[in-house]
Amino acid sequence: MNIGEVIRSKRQKKNLTQAELAELLKVTPQAVSRWEMGISYPDIAMVPKISEVLRVSADELLGIRLSNENLEPGEENGDATVLNQDQVDSIFDYIPEPVSGKSKRVLVVDDADFMRMMLEDMLTHQGHIVLQAKSGQECLERLQDEAVDVCVLDICMPGMDGIEVLKRIKERQPELRVVMISALSQESNVKQALRIGADAFVVKPFQGQSLIDRIG
Repeated sequence: MNIGEVIRSKRQKKNLTQAELAELLKVTPQAVSRWEMGISYPDIAMVPKISEVLRVSADELLGIRLSNENLEPGEENGDATVLNQDQVDSIFDYIPEPVSGKSKRVLVVDDADFMRMMLEDMLTHQGHIVLQAKSGQECLERLQDEAVDVCVLDICMPGMDGIEVLKRIKERQPELRVVMISALSQESNVKQALRIGADAFVVKPFQGQSLIDRIG
């Protein structure tokens, strides 16, 4: 489900009208209606408030599918440890550097509509030019036709997952900067992405600056 469908489902389960939810969120009923119809999306700053009012996780709102929904960063699921951002950065030997401020062409690849729109808004405000792809296949097709500087790539997508897409990108365009962005931050996934050639890995849910810093 996209974010509008989740909001509608949770609102109805709590027996709230659109007007009642709007009052709790301090927005207009028309805004809630547009979200639920998929005409527009709530601002990312609204996500914590929506989560609180509707008793829904930010992961579910953002369309993030975890392999184990009850797993917290640092806990183990069999032999798979879910890492937080600091742990991922240590694997990538990430050293913060000043953001260049140079406008880049960024291809955002994620099957969740809201996540793509949120990333586009965030990166556009930083002066970047943003293209979108909603699947791995569409990503590869766009890269054949478009020159981009950075690819922001989700892992969990239907059909071709992000790890396979990363392999194909690095085979065809080894110099293209690829930033993985995923809730699937198990140590095995992170190390595999690094081994294949990913330049950085951002853990969902994330702070906007974490991604901006890694775009460069």
